[in-house]
Amino acid sequence: MKIKYKVFKTNATPFGGLYIISEFLHQIKFHNTFNQVFGKLRKVRSYTVSQNIALLMAMLIEGGDRLYDIDRFADDQTVCKLFDVPSIPKDTSLRDDMDLIGRCDHKRAKLLLFLNELLFDKLNITSITIDIDGTALPVDGHQEGAKKGYCPVEPGSRCFQSVKAICDETETVIAEKTMTGECHCSNNIIEFIKPWLDRLSAKHYKIKLRLDAGFYSNELLLFLESYHNVNYEIGVPQHRWLQEKIRKIDYKSYFYSDRQYAYFAYGEGLDGAFRHYYVERSEKQSGDQMELFDNEPFNYRVVISNDERQPQVIFNSYNKRARVEKHIEELKNQYGLGKMISGSFQVTKALCWLSHLTFTIIGMIRQAAFRWELKKYRLKRLRFILFNAVGYFVEHARQTIYKFGLARIGPLRFESIMQRIWAF
Repeated sequence: MKIKYKVFKTNATPFGGLYIISEFLHQIKFHNTFNQVFGKLRKVRSYTVSQNIALLMAMLIEGGDRLYDIDRFADDQTVCKLFDVPSIPKDTSLRDDMDLIGRCDHKRAKLLLFLNELLFDKLNITSITIDIDGTALPVDGHQEGAKKGYCPVEPGSRCFQSVKAICDETETVIAEKTMTGECHCSNNIIEFIKPWLDRLSAKHYKIKLRLDAGFYSNELLLFLESYHNVNYEIGVPQHRWLQEKIRKIDYKSYFYSDRQYAYFAYGEGLDGAFRHYYVERSEKQSGDQMELFDNEPFNYRVVISNDERQPQVIFNSYNKRARVEKHIEELKNQYGLGKMISGSFQVTKALCWLSHLTFTIIGMIRQAAFRWELKKYRLKRLRFILFNAVGYFVEHARQTIYKFGLARIGPLRFESIMQRIWAF
């Protein structure tokens, strides 16, 4: 049986779930905050820079990963009305705004930190764990700043280097920076950490930092030891003196584990403070490549900390740092990190910042409004069940009402989400 159809034009959108984003941005006064931080970047047009940023975040949330993907919203009057803009700007206009934002390194960092502080205050958080890691963003072509450097995914390719500090409890980005491809991620790491660590430490948060061995240096340890409320767990490169030391010490198993642990300390820290070395030893499987010593049957891992704990406790904490790798993978695959690039390095820095900003906004919504299984869903799943929904505006009794279909989540659960957003 054939079913007849009729094509007609209507002011409806397949991106109806963006209502959640626009309402949350309104609730946290995003546009006012943006304007206070960045000031007047350019002459006022029919839409402001903060409105363009909100539209770009909406584009990323709906699966776009290039500036020209903003055309997905072209002629979509519903999305325009949700974000209070007369029309969708062209990608060239957006690139001009990104160029202005890319020149404001301090202001970009300030906005990210402010959003995190707002979330910490709302959740009454007193203790935070911050994972710092870097990743290479390989690109094709000859973009400014894309140079051959350390790129484990595509060795020898041109790339950018991206460093980020992610709060483990809230899954939000506290700080980020994008560098040219030949830079090592540990370059100027103290200058990267100091501004936001000063601010958070002054608020008396109990702070733990976790970094891998690529960031290890005596200067960094001395810097972190100057804070009374900061603990660190950092991987240690296995230099010659350390190789000889960990071969001679005694190891102990805990709770019948097949891994063995040891611990020693030296008073080499700031003002003679002790630095505690924790060592984990595991037997190599048959056929494994020898990595530490010739004919050595064990694999070793060493972590240094200014906190004295049982070694298995330290490694249990340090192993959770692996979650930052999943966040980086999601940033690359779902938030356009490393895909939205430009011939101008300033624009590229702003686009990378935009990916981290969108990740932070979704993390804030996850903590503020989601419960149970929704809280563990990543953006790809949230896009399917929440953000992709048909929506349209109607006028009734001198009121504007937004209607949309929620086939995969249901009205009751959605109502509870919106109530928590409005109460944030």
